[in-house]
Amino acid sequence: MQPLVLEFLDSLHTKKYSTNSIQSHRLDLRKFLKWLELDEEDSDSQKLLALIRKLNSDDIENYLAFLQESYKPRTLARHISSLRLFLDHLELSGLIKTSPAHHIRFPEIIPDAPEVLSTEEVVALLEAPSLDHYLGLRDRAMLELLYSSGLKVNELLGLDVEDLFLDLEFLKVRSKRERMVPMTSTAVEVLRPYLEQARAGRLLHPEDSCLFPGRNGTRMSRVGFWSMIKKHALRAGITSRINPRILRHSFAVHLLQNGIDLTDIKQLFGYVSLDATLQYAHVNRPDFFKVYHELHPRGQKNTAGE
Repeated sequence: MQPLVLEFLDSLHTKKYSTNSIQSHRLDLRKFLKWLELDEEDSDSQKLLALIRKLNSDDIENYLAFLQESYKPRTLARHISSLRLFLDHLELSGLIKTSPAHHIRFPEIIPDAPEVLSTEEVVALLEAPSLDHYLGLRDRAMLELLYSSGLKVNELLGLDVEDLFLDLEFLKVRSKRERMVPMTSTAVEVLRPYLEQARAGRLLHPEDSCLFPGRNGTRMSRVGFWSMIKKHALRAGITSRINPRILRHSFAVHLLQNGIDLTDIKQLFGYVSLDATLQYAHVNRPDFFKVYHELHPRGQKNTAGE
């Protein structure tokens, strides 16, 4: 692989980009190198730098026109993002004076309405695992936490025990944009017996800190988690299409339907807006934690008997 590209991809790994994201950026840059008529395996970094230093904004526009012949706006936007990240990396490293991609405009993308489950379907899915067995305790805890906090699958599978703050009903998400997000009381109530009764006995190595071990006693894989969701969806009688992303969309839509603000969704998801200050607007809002628990379908505390 071209050394400069490899160094760039290593920097993304350091910044905690997901493996899938890094692979996408690698493939996008392979297309760019091909357009420059440079082999991906060419180890001559000076040749690549010489080609990039000659580029101007018109050249970049020509490259985008080349991409538009093959790609729809959403894919084109990803290629632009990859190119800008790479050229910005070279600029910040002092290898080029100025990135020729600073003023590239992203194509307008009209987002499709997300697929979601109804609240009833989500409840049926979450309650499908039996709590009489280790696997049921684990699966219920994973599903509750995924829906409770709107996590991505890699964020869920990457959790360690020390990332949980059960008494505070918060957890730490260690990803590209590390953040603290709330958990519902229901999720906490499921996590406690899982941690006390089930987790330790399934670890291949007792000192392993992973929160959710899989069949082999180490951190569960994405394939294993996907298989688990399909199994419980079938048991719950859910006929709608379902995957972890749909459950994440459902988390957001159900909160929005109950009145939470879009800026709070951005905070929970760790999104970064084009207006970078927008995501921070409500970080210190006094009622954020209270609003989350009032509006999340699984977050309202049991008031029976009060």
